[in-house]
Amino acid sequence: MKARGLLQLRRLAGGLLAMAWMAAQSAPPQTVYRCGPEGRVYSQTPCADGKALSVEDPRSPSQQKAARDVAARDAERANKLADERRRREEAARGQQAAGFNAPVPAGPASAPPRKGKAKAPPPAEPSPMSPAMRVPAQASPGK
Repeated sequence: MKARGLLQLRRLAGGLLAMAWMAAQSAPPQTVYRCGPEGRVYSQTPCADGKALSVEDPRSPSQQKAARDVAARDAERANKLADERRRREEAARGQQAAGFNAPVPAGPASAPPRKGKAKAPPPAEPSPMSPAMRVPAQASPGK
């Protein structure tokens, strides 16, 4: 019951937000000025070196309505996905991830016991090198 009331409240808030956005879109266009060094500052009040910019929406009213409809559908879908994710998270609360602290399943009874790695035999005594393989000793600097 609590979740249903929360969902209705979200939908109402989303509807109010959409209506406020549409009202702002229907307001007459304002003049915006590009000011500052290299025109990086925007202002609604004229400035000494500012240039007026046209901020009118060049789209037709039907294009604007279509864009608003798409935005409203996207927002509704996003809310549904967020609610679905919250329900899944709530259902998963308190569950352990698979494999952590889980008992190790026993193998089938007919399977042979697992053997560890075979140990390598101990190294044999080093064989003496032939005289041709020996590295000659360095001569001492005094000789």
